[in-house]
Parts: sequence; C-alpha cells; structure tokens
Amino acid sequence: MNGGDILIECLKAQGVNTIFGMPGTQNINIYDSLLRCGTGYINHFLVRHEYSATLMADGFARATGEVGVAITVPGPGASNASTGILEAFTDCVPVLLITGQSHSDFYSRHPSKMFHGLDQMRYFDSFTKYCAIAHSVSEIPIVVENAFNAMRNGRPGPTVLEFPMDVTSGYEEVSIPDRVHRDDLPLPDTSSLNTAAEKIRAAKLPLIFAGSSVIHSNARNELKLLAEKLKAPVIVSRCAKGALSEDHPLALQVSYGYLGQQALKHADCLISIGTRFTSIDTRNWSLKMPESFIQIDEDENEIGREYPCEIGIVGDLKLTLQALIEDISIDQNEWNSVLPPLRTKFNSQPPLPILHDLQKILPRDTIYSVDVHSLGYASFAEFPIYNPHNFLHPNIGVALGYSYPAAIGAKIAYPDRPVVCFSGDGGFMMGAMEMATAIKYGINVVVIVINDDCLSAIKGSQQKGFEGRTIDTDLQNPDFVEFAKSFGVYARRVDDLDDFKPILRDALDAEKPALIEVRMHEYQKQMIDSIGWLHDFGLRKTSF
Repeated sequence: MNGGDILIECLKAQGVNTIFGMPGTQNINIYDSLLRCGTGYINHFLVRHEYSATLMADGFARATGEVGVAITVPGPGASNASTGILEAFTDCVPVLLITGQSHSDFYSRHPSKMFHGLDQMRYFDSFTKYCAIAHSVSEIPIVVENAFNAMRNGRPGPTVLEFPMDVTSGYEEVSIPDRVHRDDLPLPDTSSLNTAAEKIRAAKLPLIFAGSSVIHSNARNELKLLAEKLKAPVIVSRCAKGALSEDHPLALQVSYGYLGQQALKHADCLISIGTRFTSIDTRNWSLKMPESFIQIDEDENEIGREYPCEIGIVGDLKLTLQALIEDISIDQNEWNSVLPPLRTKFNSQPPLPILHDLQKILPRDTIYSVDVHSLGYASFAEFPIYNPHNFLHPNIGVALGYSYPAAIGAKIAYPDRPVVCFSGDGGFMMGAMEMATAIKYGINVVVIVINDDCLSAIKGSQQKGFEGRTIDTDLQNPDFVEFAKSFGVYARRVDDLDDFKPILRDALDAEKPALIEVRMHEYQKQMIDSIGWLHDFGLRKTSF
C-alpha cells in the first residue's frame, strides 16, 4: 500500500467513519486514498472554509463522544482550522486535524519561502495533546496510534498530524495497529477515601461540583447515585452541563449562575469531581470555595492547582465514586430548608423569549448548538439539558461563530434527531457559508438567528465601562431570509414573538436545511440587560 492508503486504513481501524475537510495540493494523495479505500467506510463532507472543518469535527465529537477528524492543506488551511483546534484544547474535545505537506526534501527550507509555508509543529505544539510529522511511510501507523492514544486517555484534547507528499505517495509494507482503547486507571488511595468519607459524613450542607471528566470517564450514573445518597445538590462546569440530567431535583446547573453561587455560599463541604476550575466557571477565580474541600480527579496535576484543597484523591473517577457510594450514608442534611426559597427567587425571573419556547416544541433528545450571544449565555443557568452530548457550546475558548458548523457535525452524527443551532447575528455570519455544505449533503439543521443588529454583549460592555460610549458594535446585516433562500434553505422571519412556535414547527417539518430569523431590534436594550456577566450574575429583572 502507499502511504495515503495506509493512513486511511489506520483511521478505519480506529473507528473513524466521518471526515470534514477540503482537498488541495499537498493533501491530494490522501484524498485519492480516501476515495479508493474509504468509500463505504468513511464519509467525507466538503466544507466551504477550513475554519468550519475542525468545528464540524468538534460538534461531531461532542455529540458522539468519539474522535472528530478534519483534513486541510498546510499553512493557511491549517491556520484557518486552528481556531477549532484551540476550542477543542480548551474544552477537552478529541479532534484530529490531518494536513498534507510539501515534499520532505524541502523541510530544510525556511517556511516563509514555502508554498503554504508554516512550521506547523511549532505552531500547534502549545495547544494540542500531540502533534507529529510522519517522516516516512513506516511512521504513519505510529503517529496515528500515538494520536489516538493521546485523545482517548486522560482528559481528551486535540491532535495534529502532518504528512509530506512523498510519504503519502511512497510504498512500504506495514502493520495496521488495532483500535486504541482507554487505559485502566489505578484505584484511589484507601486512606484518602476514608478521610474524605469522614468529612462528608460530618457535613450538614455537602455540595458536589462536577466537571467534564465525569462524562469522559463514563461516571455519570455514579455521580447521580452519589448525589442521591448524600442528598447533595450538584453544580457543574460549563463543559459538564447535563452531566446530571437537569430535570433532576438536585441539579442546580452551572457553578456561576445564581443558584450555583448561592449554593457555594451555603455549603460547608465541597466535593469536586473532575473539575478544572477554569476562569469562566469561577468568574476569574473569584468564587470562594468552602474550607472543607475534597478534590477528586484522574489527573494528579489538577489536585490543588487552582484552589487549595483539604483532601485530594487521585484515581479512576468511576471506581472512586463507587467506593464513596458504598462507604457513605447520610440520613438528612439542611438543604431541604435552604434550596426551596432560592429556587423560588430564581424561578420568579421574567421569562426569556425563544429560549423557553424551544423545549415546548422540540423532543427531549434534541441536540442544541448554542453560539456566543445574549440569549445563549442564559442557556447555562436557565435551559435544562438532560444529556451532556446534547448541548454544544464553545465554553472556554469561546469562539464566535462556533454553533452552525458544530450543529452540522452533530447532525451528520445523528441524522434522525433534531439538531438546532441557536445563534446571534454576529456569530452566524462567521459560519453562514456552510449553508452550502448543508444543502449539498441534505444536512437538515434548523438555525435560529437572533437578529438585533449588534454585538450585544460587547456593546453592553462598552456602555458599562465607558460612560455609554460604543464603537463598531453595530452590525450591517443581510436580509437573512433572502440570503438563506439563495442557498436553497427553507427560511422564515419572526417579527412577532408569538409567531415563533408555529414557524419553528414549520421549519422542522420542511425536511431540509432551515433558517428562522427572529427580529429583536426593538429589544436591543433588554437583550443587553439580560446578560448575566454584565450584572454580576444576579437575578434578571428585564422583561421582554
């Protein structure tokens, strides 16, 4: 086999069945191998901008829990795709970017003199778990296996592989590695477990803070059982939204929301499970944690890294939680008197438009891809999600324009389930060219565009910080309906919010890619006023 064929066979052995990308000069050998060796096994989807390739792969990976794969040319193709790699790095998502490269003989030349020149290993090294060049045909199986080992062990994250043209066209006999599986992790230290159990038994207001490692380690059921045994409410990081189904009576949703902040203030013992304590989850580390703080993680380097902890436990999360469940028994605690008045205050907020209408129409298994916009922010604290794979958002890197490409990736993974992109006008325009991809392949995502003709969060920040002065946050938008129709997309406009639900039903019934533009120009001030982080995450008072 030639090198390109070997690469495709290696990907097939790892279970890859979907690739997003764009062919070009330096990856042309790979694409020919994909055509000859991948047909019937791997589906390829042509993107209209490499920015979207890794974001589609990201949406596919978050929705499935499997590795998402993208292919681009090197240089500008890879740098365009690097936003998706950065997003996967900050949010711990397994995304593989494959690039071609010019002939190996040219590696001695300066990248600035090369066609599509870029020192990609130096470029990607700081925000990947693994990046490597296959310098020979025999190295192809090695670097592919290493990449999947990196993505399937520890906290997931992105990888980048580079393949020179002479390597993908060269011939050699090699063995194709078997599928890489997650390694078994050690049992937790018994002494630490016993000490933690004693602390938890003595607590009157124990609180659980769950991170995304609960999802990666397949410990969601154990999280639920531990919470129920302790009768302890659960707050989550952004990346762990839905780790405990948010219709569960103990689910308080995101850590920095009103309920999360209040729970942290009342708690006398915090049990952190696989939480990284990122800047956004902790409001730039200003949230205070209880003095009695137990941190459980599979990565020993995370113990005490952001906050000092009283007890640190390192080991397989699933096994650790199982051991705690067996060892701990609490008859009652004081949350029954604390939580009800907090929930009453929280539920007294004026309803938000659109957000609360979605779940009245859409089934429980709908996948939501939510972009960075005023109403999207509220989804973390006010929009219940029942499965973490059903909620896609650029949580930590916060890449504007993420949601539409990611929704396409998720819909390709689950073509029979509703997938809704919920975006602002600014974000949607950054990925809108992928309506061509959706039409080309019949990817029936419904996108809802909230159009208030401004970058509302930044405009609000300017107004708040600079005595009402603003600069370049007002937008010149197209006629979104006519724009979408020009691609062949089913498109409708909502001028009266009372019309949203019937128009959403029509869009779902259209059985083709669809767009709903919701005109919110007259509510621009209310949109800004509803953004929690502009107002210290207190209770919202704004009515629409």
